[in-house]
Amino acid sequence: MTVEDWDNINQFSEKVGWKLIFGLNVLLRNHDNRWDYTNAMELIEYTIKRGYHVDWELGNEPNSFRKTTGRELDASILAEDFKTLRGILQSRVELKNCLLAGPDITSSGLDKYYGFGIHPDKYLDAFLRAAPDVTNATTWHQYYIDGKTAVLENFTDPNILDMLIREIEKIKDIVNRYKPGSSIWLGETGSAYGGGAPNLSDAYVAGFMWLDKLGVAAANGLDIVIRQQFYNGHYALLDKHLNPNPDYWLSVIYKRLVGSKVLAVEVMNFDLYSNEVTDDNQCVRVYAHCTAGTDYPQGSITTYALSLCKEHTTKIVLSDDLSKLAVDEYLLTPHGDEALTTKRVDLNGKILKMPSDSTLPDFIPRHLQPGDDILIPPLTFGFFVLVDAGVKIC
Repeated sequence: MTVEDWDNINQFSEKVGWKLIFGLNVLLRNHDNRWDYTNAMELIEYTIKRGYHVDWELGNEPNSFRKTTGRELDASILAEDFKTLRGILQSRVELKNCLLAGPDITSSGLDKYYGFGIHPDKYLDAFLRAAPDVTNATTWHQYYIDGKTAVLENFTDPNILDMLIREIEKIKDIVNRYKPGSSIWLGETGSAYGGGAPNLSDAYVAGFMWLDKLGVAAANGLDIVIRQQFYNGHYALLDKHLNPNPDYWLSVIYKRLVGSKVLAVEVMNFDLYSNEVTDDNQCVRVYAHCTAGTDYPQGSITTYALSLCKEHTTKIVLSDDLSKLAVDEYLLTPHGDEALTTKRVDLNGKILKMPSDSTLPDFIPRHLQPGDDILIPPLTFGFFVLVDAGVKIC
């Protein structure tokens, strides 16, 4: 990386309103196997000089170093390296507010793939035992499937989607042994590892994994989810020509409508013909937050729902006083004959596209009056804003 590269990264982040977190190279080692931070200090000093605000990580997937680099770094030694970096940050007034996150272990759900490394759960446990208070956030990485072997049906398989819930439970259990209640981040994540699955991770169908992941992460108290990645690879938000992939549109609408306060949701499934409660709780997934931004009155609720149902349309019936509210619908559906593998998306029946290289389209909802049916077609997803819900915590 050159000085020009570093300037460009920081200036781009500032212009688009991103917070930048950068991973330093922990494999630069001294003769006694301690971290050699000489190069890191050059970068940090330059960052201070330029007035950039950067948060920091150290290393990437250290439990798999044996597989990826032919080297191995014990968790207790990495913990000492983190203490060294924390000391550097605390030694300078310009750096005291910088966050330090780690250790960025691999997905605990992919034992076979990382069989030549140290199991991520064991590595995280050893790291936190040696340095429970050194990081501001504990980070790990998560992917559902292998990009080389992924098939279309994987992306809407409820059993595969539920892998994330089990992983979060394991990570939280380890973290709470040493730093209960502390911040946990999903530090790198996407649909399929290995660069993503061609014509799947960059297609409409990938939105089921992405939207469900955002809902599950928020419902389980994760503070930050970092998407892999913005550009390059089949799982990128932008294609190689800088055109938006479907997950880009999904992400933009999510950020505009979904606030940080998470609300509890209870879902009961009824058969539309018999009006009886069914035990099919896998077909439709619903999440709710306070509505973000200023486009809606304070107290509004944003729900988002995914239909994994392959054949029938789902009707969402709101309970009690919520049924008396107007609803703004943002239904995202595949555009064209390619169905789930399309790379074009409709919002309420109109294709989403950039009016110019620097202008986003207007995201116009469909206004539903109280009592109007809220319908989700098979294998689609969308957002539904309950306007003027009057929820006090929102």
